[in-house]
Amino acid sequence: MKGDKMHKLRFPRRVSGWSVAKKTAVYVVLIALCLTFIVPYIWMIVTSLRTETAYISTGFTLLPTNESGKLEFHFENYTEALTALDLGKVFVNTLIVCAVNTVANLFLNSLAAYAFARMRFFARNGIFKVCLFSMMVPGTVMLVPNYLICDFLGITDSLTALILPFVMSVYNIFLLRQQFMGVDKEIEEAAKIEGAGVFRIYFRIVLPLVKPMLIVLGITTFMWNYSNYLWPYIVNTDPSLRTLSTSLAELMGADYDLTVKLAGAVVVSAPMIIIFFILQKFIIGGTMAGAVKG
Repeated sequence: MKGDKMHKLRFPRRVSGWSVAKKTAVYVVLIALCLTFIVPYIWMIVTSLRTETAYISTGFTLLPTNESGKLEFHFENYTEALTALDLGKVFVNTLIVCAVNTVANLFLNSLAAYAFARMRFFARNGIFKVCLFSMMVPGTVMLVPNYLICDFLGITDSLTALILPFVMSVYNIFLLRQQFMGVDKEIEEAAKIEGAGVFRIYFRIVLPLVKPMLIVLGITTFMWNYSNYLWPYIVNTDPSLRTLSTSLAELMGADYDLTVKLAGAVVVSAPMIIIFFILQKFIIGGTMAGAVKG
């Protein structure tokens, strides 16, 4: 009995000075990196609530103060920025492009990934290697060919031109293929025995099993389209078809105070920050699931 009682006792582990030093160093580095990213954004928000004269006279501050150092908020900067951005129309355009592109991207890329992972057809591995090789081509190299194709199809100066060239992503196909290859084939074989067809297995069985990765790719695809600037600037010249990124770029080049421009930057960046904080558990969970299965 005494031996059992002694066995159940738990003694605190000794923490060495070296392990404490390592943890302290890690936390110091993480805090420094965190401040590196957070402080510029805080400065942007604070400066957007000041006048340009106050900013020039006092420089960097952590609170929106005037020339005398007194706390003062200038929300009219945001009113002016919203008007300059034409936020209502531009936000609708951006939302349409991002939503349609994300849905089409996930649907088409998951179909292609499932075909590469499960189906047997001529030169499957060779075609997949060619797709992977295309990832090495810089995106800027494809701007001219994409523009010529859109011009040939007659879809320039339209929202279709912002969607069609990006409905496929080799990177997304690669990640989804790896996920599909990690799904147990016995599940699919059992469904085939029960009479399920390929598309039913794909929609009802396989896709739900890779849902975490689909969520991650959906979020990243939406965010990429949201911040895409160069292609919309090239392919669209109609002011009514501007997206948030191009509208913000025009605001930055216009004759407005610095504080108004920073207010516009805060307005444009805020939705992505909010989306990240709301969906961060899905991003982390999906990424970890992908790392384990990969």
